[in-house]
This record gives sequence, C-alpha cells and structure tokens, in this order.
Amino acid sequence: MTTRRDLVSKIALGSVVAAGALRAAPARADSTGENRLDRIRRTGKMRTAAVVGAEPFFHKDIMGGGWSGACVSMAQDLAKSLGVACEIVDAQWGGAVMDLQSNKIDVMFALSPTPQRGLVVQFSNLMIDNTFTAIVRNGLEVSKWEDLNKPEVRVAFDVGSSHDIFVNRALPKCTKVAVQSPTDTIMALQTGRADCVVQVIAIASVMHGRAPNVGTLIVPQPMIGQPTCVGVPVESDPRWLTYINNWLLYSRSEGIIRQWMFEALASQGVKSESLPPGLNF
Repeated sequence: MTTRRDLVSKIALGSVVAAGALRAAPARADSTGENRLDRIRRTGKMRTAAVVGAEPFFHKDIMGGGWSGACVSMAQDLAKSLGVACEIVDAQWGGAVMDLQSNKIDVMFALSPTPQRGLVVQFSNLMIDNTFTAIVRNGLEVSKWEDLNKPEVRVAFDVGSSHDIFVNRALPKCTKVAVQSPTDTIMALQTGRADCVVQVIAIASVMHGRAPNVGTLIVPQPMIGQPTCVGVPVESDPRWLTYINNWLLYSRSEGIIRQWMFEALASQGVKSESLPPGLNF
C-alpha cells in the first residue's frame, strides 16, 4: 500500500530528474554592482510575470489586456510597499525559471520549489499551501492516488508545471497526456482524450467551476500538499529575498494572502464553501 510518506519521497527525489534540464548558474550582479532591491527602488519599477489561463493566480482581460488575480494583487501590493510601479509581462509556467535566470523579471509569484530549481533560482518562505487534486471523468471511481496509477488511465497535466512533476513521480504507470495550459487539460477531459486532470486545488476549483459536468473534483488519498512560494533571481546580496520574506510574513499573519486567494476565486465564481473541507491555503 502506498503511504503519504512514500508519495512525498518519490516526488522529492524524482523532481531532480524531472527538472534535469535546468543547470546551475553563478550569481551575477549588474555592471555597476548594484543589488536588485536598490535597482528596483532607483528605477521605480518592479518586473514580474503572469500566466494566461492560470486563474485564480492570474487572469488576463482579453479585451483590455489588463491583469487581475491573487498573485497580481500580491505583486501590486509588494510594489506599492516599495513605492514603485508593478510591470507585468506574459509568461508560461515552464519558462518562469528561465525568465528569472535571464533577468527578464525580478520576481515570480506562485512558483513551486524543487531541489533542482533551487540550484538556479532562490525561493521565499511559504506563500500558500496548495493541495493536489484530481478532476475525474464521470463513471471513473477514484478514492486514492493509486487508483490513477494504471496504464489504462489517461492523466492530463500542463507541461513544465508542478502538476507535470507530480504526475511523473507519483503516477509513473498512468498514460500521460501532456498539454500546454491548465485550460487545455480540461479540454482534453471534455473531448475524451483524458480520463482525469491533475491540478492543485486553487486552479482545479476554477477549472471545475467552469465545467462542472465534465467530471468530479476530488482530493485523492493520501492528501499531498504543494508548497507554493515566490521565486527570485540568484544574487549574493540577500536583501531582496529578505524583504519579500518579511512582506510575506506580515501578509500571511494578517490574513491578507488568504483574503486575496478567496477574492480571486470568488471573481471566478468559486465560493469558499464549495472547496473540499480542511483547505485554508
């Protein structure tokens, strides 16, 4: 019988292999030797990235082009605390680490830490504690993760995400259906290309809320939490990461992070009472 400890160990050990394409890069200062926090304050601009179709973290207004969502609220508040503007660029989960490495952005919200990612970017303390869930097609009986770990079960996930790592480590025997975005996973389920979608609860609740008839949202046992953090580029001066950790500590202790999460979910039609019991972010 597979226990929670077994699954967690498999995920932690396997994440190094799953993310093996990443390579460690030495910390670099800019040509003036200026640290990132001082540069952000001097230029009056903090650069971050957002992912299309990754509600409730990020939501893009297709008509107006503006961004909203829990992580957008966080980024804007962090920038406001520094007295600077928040500049947002489009990204993909799979390219966020490279965006940090290449100095395209200063910070990335809702980034899940893995040992291999930790070689090339730095991670903050906990932003939210997510939980892996599954949306299973009608008629498919699932109560534990092992029920999905079978060749005849087709599991959809978005490439380069924490869902990707989880499926490859925890469900090695399933038939994998890799797609580009969280929205694409639901389309795979709707069109019969997949029997199940694996996502963290924050994203899964929105996807399921949009198409409740596509299947059932469940939390297979054992319950596996997914720590979600803030990523920053590697640099020798710790002040930027220290500032973010202090901001997170204050925002979590005051319940502001939780408030942003539930407000973003509500904007997508997801009520807090519809979430599985025991989930609090």
